[in-house]
Amino acid sequence: MGRINVLDSRTANAIKAGEVIERPVSVVKELLDNAIDSGATRVRIEFAGGGISLIRMTDNGCGMDREDAEKAFLIHATSKLKTIEDIYDLSTMGFRGEALASIASCADVTLTTSLGDNVTGTKVTYEDGNLKGVTDATAPQGTTVEVRNLFKNIPARYKFLKKDSTEGMYITGMVEKLSVSNPQISIKLIKDGAVQFTTPGTGLVKDAVYAVYGKDTANNLVPVSFQMDGLRIEGFTGSPRFVRGNRGLQCVYVNDRLIHSKTITAAIDEAYKNSVMKNKFPVCFLMIYCAPGTVDVNVHPQKAEVKFSSDQDVFRLVLHGIREAITSSGTAGNAFKGIVSGDSDASLPAEEPAAPAGDKQLRYDVSAGGKMSGSHRLKSESRQPVTVPAAGDAASANELLKILSGFKPDASVVSGQKETVEAPAVAVKEEDPEVLEVVPVTASEAEEEQTDIDKLAGARFTGILFNTYIVMQTTDTCYFVDQHAAHERVLYEEFMEKKAPGKDVAVSEHMLVPSVMKVTASDYAFIEEAMDRFTENGFEIEMLGDREIALRAVPMGSADKAPEIFSGILTDLKREIPAKTDVWYRLIQTTACKAAIKAGDVITEEQALSLINKMTKLEDPYHCAHGRPTFFSVTRKDFEKNFKRIV
Repeated sequence: MGRINVLDSRTANAIKAGEVIERPVSVVKELLDNAIDSGATRVRIEFAGGGISLIRMTDNGCGMDREDAEKAFLIHATSKLKTIEDIYDLSTMGFRGEALASIASCADVTLTTSLGDNVTGTKVTYEDGNLKGVTDATAPQGTTVEVRNLFKNIPARYKFLKKDSTEGMYITGMVEKLSVSNPQISIKLIKDGAVQFTTPGTGLVKDAVYAVYGKDTANNLVPVSFQMDGLRIEGFTGSPRFVRGNRGLQCVYVNDRLIHSKTITAAIDEAYKNSVMKNKFPVCFLMIYCAPGTVDVNVHPQKAEVKFSSDQDVFRLVLHGIREAITSSGTAGNAFKGIVSGDSDASLPAEEPAAPAGDKQLRYDVSAGGKMSGSHRLKSESRQPVTVPAAGDAASANELLKILSGFKPDASVVSGQKETVEAPAVAVKEEDPEVLEVVPVTASEAEEEQTDIDKLAGARFTGILFNTYIVMQTTDTCYFVDQHAAHERVLYEEFMEKKAPGKDVAVSEHMLVPSVMKVTASDYAFIEEAMDRFTENGFEIEMLGDREIALRAVPMGSADKAPEIFSGILTDLKREIPAKTDVWYRLIQTTACKAAIKAGDVITEEQALSLINKMTKLEDPYHCAHGRPTFFSVTRKDFEKNFKRIV
């Protein structure tokens, strides 16, 4: 008698459910993917008991007729594809046809659906993986799926679930992220009878972020829009000063699908590597769009990971897209947030988050012959929020008094004499000793051109606090510059310039006593093969044999930590990420930090002004090489508020 058994469909589906349905959040994700694919504009998600006792999802999508409603529970029954070739040209969230079959095998499921237009709906009921009945039902257009008693017939899976509150947290986090990538859908999430959030469904990503994550997150985002090598990245990335202690709000979507990617995570880290401090992570909502044929979405049971045809292209896209957004945003400066509690303009109503002109998602349109086109799911909208002072507002009254006190009537006008009209301020541009070009300059244009760095460059020296902080002052702003952080950044960019392509090799520092290290066999072989790369970057390495190496020279400034720094560089070189040519920045970081002026060092006014002058010409004058801020500003208004001169 043979030992190989062919499993019955119920057992096979239960095993399949173990791959697809790991916990309640897996059920919610599969059902929400189906609702999105149905073309719904409104989705209502309810759950109770952490999603174990109840999950109910209602949408107003296309709905199904009786035949399709019955087929939907069969294994590998799907409307998304017909042949294996179709899987490489997908534009939908789901495609395997496993979701309902897997859910029904481990829970009690009721599906109610209708095509609308006064057509009788259908109700399908499953219990313990068995069909209990198919009946007619009265229902509006769309589909409602109710899942109860999850894993009641699979106790081995049930015992691995966490507390209801923890499972509920997983569901909330996942729905939040999918709400951002589908801003054209109004999504309402209800937990244990309480509404958690409702997105407006305007089609604007920033509106969805505002509804889900709040005002602070939405107001600290920088728009990203970049295209290269047939790929495009859209969305938002956080200001370098708006960071978190984990990667929880680093949301990445590929063709609107929420995914995890080590390549993209590495690119985000690379883009922010000198702008945020260690163990701090920026916020980002990045939508990557590429031809369906260049990405494989069928590499993970829960479709949480994808495989790109070229990781290097995607890495460069994300890296350069984020860097360009941060550089062009001008939001890297640091404002004073210390003494005054609450918002700096607490007397004024909060502004709605303004959507940038480029806030428009793109999809790969298969029907258009493979051209990038604007998504029909999103629309672009620009707003200009209007601020209206509240009646009796003290700040408004103070402002009015300030205007009135500065008003001085012209005596000639009062006496009825002819009014003299003053000419507007002009800037005179001298191109030829005898030819002058007069160019009108308005106050608003001059103010727009002034950034924090421009103002700092024109500020006057006031003094140095605690032999550490340089104080600079303009008419209405005071700047505090950390002399060590500023000098470190200046040296860092100078050293990076020397390491630019085509420049000389790094300056080496010969060690009095060579540092002998024992490495693994694989590392030994790697070092031997990559010897040229180590040499051109300042290392002199002798291969001693028996898996031992001797470091005889190292890049300048790293001798006291040679083994540690070399190990870090070796690890980075072996990482499977495209940006291997940039791993040497750690050496430059260390060198710049050690060579910079220290806190407490006494410097002269001339040295301070020279440092400020150099800093204002840097590519990134806002952060030191380790991501700390180089300066912050305090305005006259901040002082007046703290001394209660204005309220």
